[in-house]
Amino acid sequence: MTITTLAQLASSVAVLVAVVFGVLQLRQMAKTRAVLAAAELVRAMQTIEFARSVRLVMSLPDDAPLEVIRADPEAAGAILSLSHVYESLGVMVFHRIVPLHLVDDLMGGYVRKTWQKVAPHVEARRSEYGVFYGEWMQWLAERLHEHPSPGKLSGAHVAHRAWTP
Repeated sequence: MTITTLAQLASSVAVLVAVVFGVLQLRQMAKTRAVLAAAELVRAMQTIEFARSVRLVMSLPDDAPLEVIRADPEAAGAILSLSHVYESLGVMVFHRIVPLHLVDDLMGGYVRKTWQKVAPHVEARRSEYGVFYGEWMQWLAERLHEHPSPGKLSGAHVAHRAWTP
């Protein structure tokens, strides 16, 4: 082996190591981003306002008529509060910042049930505010319905009974 061949081999190995290191760094960054997004999701759910809004919206009838919601300013405010969280989540899922199944495991039931209760209200408001009103909340609810997290239909307590640390 000549010195030139050794230098080329060393250079090739250095490039390969750099590429592998770069790929590993990118993977780690993606994991870190997902963990931070999940932490933000949990933080958004752990507020008094969120809990109050969930309670108010869950007390509405399914497919609540617009008149029922307009007659209750607190319910309308709760819908707006939840929709802000769900709109943000929808965008983050769409851009693959947060995995859909993570959202489903953490709060998919809330999203589905909220949409079931407020869909007529949101659709009626679109005539006033435009097509963007509640768009990502609807998108997220529809994706959760189409692609539920494994075991979502039976409940985590049943689907993941065999889980061990």
